[in-house]
Amino acid sequence: MIFKRNIALCFVTLFTLIISAPTIIVSCDDSADISAFFGINEEEEQEDIKLLFDELLEEYEDFSVEASKVEYIDYVSNKYYKPHLNLISPPPEKRLA
Repeated sequence: MIFKRNIALCFVTLFTLIISAPTIIVSCDDSADISAFFGINEEEEQEDIKLLFDELLEEYEDFSVEASKVEYIDYVSNKYYKPHLNLISPPPEKRLA
């Protein structure tokens, strides 16, 4: 339990340091370059990617209910069977708690 707590505290401390590092660096030195923390160059380096898809015949298929799946329609349309009332078991004789 203590081991898990220590690991969690280490991760929280590391996360806090990473988040607050640019603020601490700027407060100590105004001329410091902190653009690496924000990843501003990342947007400029990304290339435009175009995805080309072929037209598939599956898009034009009819998705209606097939004849083999008719047995599920009763459940969807609230026409399911009523449960047998005599299958309810009696309460336990001894208290479990």
